[in-house]
Amino acid sequence: MLKKGEHIEGIPSELQTLLDKDKQAQDFFDTLTKSCKKAYCDWVGSAKQEATRQSRAGKAILMLRNNQKTLKTV
Repeated sequence: MLKKGEHIEGIPSELQTLLDKDKQAQDFFDTLTKSCKKAYCDWVGSAKQEATRQSRAGKAILMLRNNQKTLKTV
């Protein structure tokens, strides 16, 4: 877990790999504000285990396809 004020640098490789394969998700991600992008990157990249990062990246792609700006689920 990240400490308050800490952020992941750049886009985690697990998320970037999936974004490269999904134009719709990538296009929406590109429209997000810097803080929204950081939220996605921090959520995916802060997981300690590779399996969790992969799982979160997959969920992030689904949320981006649904044009979700935030990580809040309905």
